[in-house]
Amino acid sequence: MASPSRIGLYFCRCGPNLGRAVRLPDLSAPGAFPAAADVAVHDVLCSPEGQAWLAGRIRARGLDRVVLGACSPREHEHTFRGVLAGAGRSPWQLHMVNLREQAEWLGGAPADVTARARRLVAAGLARVALQRPLPEADVEVSADALVVGGGAAGISAALALAQKDRKVVLVERAHALGGLANRLDEVFPDLACASCFMEPALDRVLHSDRVEVVTGAEVRRVRGSAGRFTVELAVAPRHVDPAACLGCAEVCGAACPVEVAEPSGGGPARKAIHLPYPGCLPHAAVVDRAACPPGCAACAGACPFGAVRLDEAPRLREVEVGAIVIATGLEPGAVDGPEGLVSSYQLERMLHPDGPSGGALRGAGGRTPEAVLLATTAAEADGELALREVLKLAQRVRARLPSARVAVAGGLDRAPQLAGLAAALRRDGVELLPGALVEGGVAAAAGALEVRLAEPGGGTTRRRADLVAVHAPSRGSSGAAGLAALLRLAPDGRGFLGDGGASPFEPTATRTAGVYVAGAAAGPRSIREAIRDGAAAAGQVLATLRPGERRALEPLAAEVDAALCGGCGMCVAACPFGAMVIDGADGKARVLAVDCRGCGTCAAACPTGAASARHFTRAQIAAEISALLAGR
Repeated sequence: MASPSRIGLYFCRCGPNLGRAVRLPDLSAPGAFPAAADVAVHDVLCSPEGQAWLAGRIRARGLDRVVLGACSPREHEHTFRGVLAGAGRSPWQLHMVNLREQAEWLGGAPADVTARARRLVAAGLARVALQRPLPEADVEVSADALVVGGGAAGISAALALAQKDRKVVLVERAHALGGLANRLDEVFPDLACASCFMEPALDRVLHSDRVEVVTGAEVRRVRGSAGRFTVELAVAPRHVDPAACLGCAEVCGAACPVEVAEPSGGGPARKAIHLPYPGCLPHAAVVDRAACPPGCAACAGACPFGAVRLDEAPRLREVEVGAIVIATGLEPGAVDGPEGLVSSYQLERMLHPDGPSGGALRGAGGRTPEAVLLATTAAEADGELALREVLKLAQRVRARLPSARVAVAGGLDRAPQLAGLAAALRRDGVELLPGALVEGGVAAAAGALEVRLAEPGGGTTRRRADLVAVHAPSRGSSGAAGLAALLRLAPDGRGFLGDGGASPFEPTATRTAGVYVAGAAAGPRSIREAIRDGAAAAGQVLATLRPGERRALEPLAAEVDAALCGGCGMCVAACPFGAMVIDGADGKARVLAVDCRGCGTCAAACPTGAASARHFTRAQIAAEISALLAGR
């Protein structure tokens, strides 16, 4: 028969913070709490001297459990668990009663405050009597990382993470790397060629023996936690072997009988077998099987290299990683209106030599514009990115159409950080207008466009243009919301995943340990800022995951009493970490201890009480509540 528990009850004055309203002499008087084998008061238990004193009392009096009436367990529970472990006791047979915040600092008459403290202590004693040691185990962490998104931020992160004894899995939803950055022609601040600095980095990633690139893939499921994530990927077939394809897309494209509209809009029709875009990497064709006529295999027969794989099927695969970097980027803001009104991204594509018009600008009526107006409705939403983008486009339009009238609305020259660029544009003949674009203020007018501007002093003015480009507020990637749900993150109203870690000193971190967000996935960023974010996220991963490191499994992992389990699966559906499964052998629920975080969601969902949370069992919580109510 097990010997009865011996509980030590100790109060801490927390320096001057505890003992003015709570009458500690009354609580520590002999016989005040019969369940306690030893009761005493100390001035500062968390001090080195206080910890040594506590360890000595535990050993000398043969105690196996301890209740401390002191500060918040968030502040020093880990400290005192260490004291118990050092004294040869289980750290899980400690209970801290927060007398400072839940009694002393609430105020009131000392008699009332002390009565409240007495009930809290009695509840702690009732609970700790039922606490038991928890098993300890550890597991080797994975130093590998998953990077989701192959744009500027994702490429930067992957390159920085590709180090000795590590592997990077780079997942991109499209069948080409580079994201939006690689589709631009020139980028601010110095109008550098985007593909000129992107493509060498893409080439390094594609030829790195430490980076596995998986295109056409999306994250379908995530379970586990920092150091041991298991991620399921859904990989869409390319229907072309990139190792065999030379990217010519001419012979196979000529044989293809189908033409489909370019999905981004504004581009020429393409064949069902095509390159994602000129100069894409990997430089291999892809087949849009949904557009193929039934039974057609013309491209396969025409390909001289045998690279077409029309029978390739979708597949699922799992990867084990220690950290996840989200770099899913953004989607440019769209505009809707008459012919000649385009978004800033559509203008970017028009200016690109490989764009839908081969670099030629077209306005209302498909004519070369004689008057171009640029504006933004995202000065607040997208910040400086929107302002610099509009001014950059004005500079490029002026260079492309030197005889056209080019104007920028919105008084952007008033922004101090843009004063130099605005002055240079003015010298080049670009007109900087003080009025801002009125919402819905672009209308067709006699083969051109009429634009209404709200003037700073009140009233509106009207202006004619052949081409109007508007930078509208951007939004998070369309796949970001689903990914956020899998990783227990909360996107903002525009679909961005804020990099709000536990501390400002953890840049790019999120509230989910081991998950980082980089670049425009967190909000509008310039390409250079996205590259910096990717490197910062990689630095966080490298600093927290070391090859060969072992980490303790969650001691609070849930348990399942098979005798009570009916195999209903409610715990499986409720678990946010994918740590509950139904065992195929007996139909009972089983806990994957490596993946469990001890949150207790399964215990709350279980209708039979079979699932329970260690250290927060129904019996422990019931004893605590009963003692609280009995003292009223």
